[in-house]
Amino acid sequence: MAVTGLTEELERVAPLLDGGGLDRMMRRARSGAVPAGAYEADPRQSCPELVARAAGRLGVGPDAAALYLQVATLAAPTDRNVRRWNSWSATRHAQVRAELLGTGAVVEAKRARAGRSVFLPGDWTELKAPHLPLETAKLASHAVRPLWGNVIRSPFGRVLPTAPLHEMFATAWERLHGQDGAHGGPEDRGTV
Repeated sequence: MAVTGLTEELERVAPLLDGGGLDRMMRRARSGAVPAGAYEADPRQSCPELVARAAGRLGVGPDAAALYLQVATLAAPTDRNVRRWNSWSATRHAQVRAELLGTGAVVEAKRARAGRSVFLPGDWTELKAPHLPLETAKLASHAVRPLWGNVIRSPFGRVLPTAPLHEMFATAWERLHGQDGAHGGPEDRGTV
């Protein structure tokens, strides 16, 4: 039990160590990999090859594939954030959302304080303010463990990325679809 607790604590602070996620994020920011004015949170900019692979696997265009990766990865893919990151109007966002919903890879629902209507199928974790609630599957990738009340355990005290976003997009895709993207359909991933 003590070893498990120590391992958990070491994993929680790993993003803060040299060579950890924060270090890689700083190097990525300096690399110029994403054009000036664009966002790492837009996978079309930060990992276009993965967007192309996801689009092919899901049978959608690159915008819908990008939205899928955002919903699958990011802690706060609110409608407002997605529109800002992707430079979409409300109309374009609605079109992309409809295309993605047609795949069955995401579900439409109303959830308090989520700020969005598209979610991964599966369990949901309610977090208290200032944190937004999110899909339970995302807790591990953000190194977050909810405790009680509005308390969470995480490297940052908030639900924040623990690695460069292009890495987190790839990890989420692999978690949901395997390395080659050959995972079963949405029916294999549970329900809301």
